[in-house]
Amino acid sequence: MELVAKLPTNDKIRTCRLFIKDEMEARNRVREMQRMRQSGATLQRIAEHFDISRQRVSRLLIKYYGSTEIQDLVTITELAQMVGSTRRYINKLWHWGAISPAMVIGHGRTLWEPKTAVTVKSYLDSLTCPVCDTPLSSNRQTYCSYSCYLEAHKYKNEPEYARRQHRQSVAKWLADHPEQARQIEQRKQRKYREKKSLKR
Repeated sequence: MELVAKLPTNDKIRTCRLFIKDEMEARNRVREMQRMRQSGATLQRIAEHFDISRQRVSRLLIKYYGSTEIQDLVTITELAQMVGSTRRYINKLWHWGAISPAMVIGHGRTLWEPKTAVTVKSYLDSLTCPVCDTPLSSNRQTYCSYSCYLEAHKYKNEPEYARRQHRQSVAKWLADHPEQARQIEQRKQRKYREKKSLKR
């Protein structure tokens, strides 16, 4: 650090950038070592792949991950298959904070403990259809059937804020298009008169 302090400002910045870059590359290498180890590779095979000693691999894995043992972890796809759900739903539970992966490797690749399946299963079992209150099957996550989906999306079943937003957007469009608004009103009046004459 004393040598860095004596360097001119531009050289200091360049040195710091190189240090950060080297640190990031080192972490990526260790992440890849852990991924290979959890995939079943031996320490010797990992050492040969990175051209370092077996002891160095062992020290790095213990430093960053606490162990060199192959943990009993599953991928998100395997976890989804275990509970009969989808990767998307498991990611949703993760973002809600209901579950969390045991390890994140590389670009968002996650490894999960098998016992997480119990938590996911309990969430799936507690889901019911918001329209008919029927328990959902494993391949459904919001509505029990397409007819319930259509029923839920009818205007009369929309929440009040959605209907208010819709009314505001319609009023704005009618104000911006007075000619079309006049034609729509004429059609409405014509339909009303026709309906009234049929009742007579």
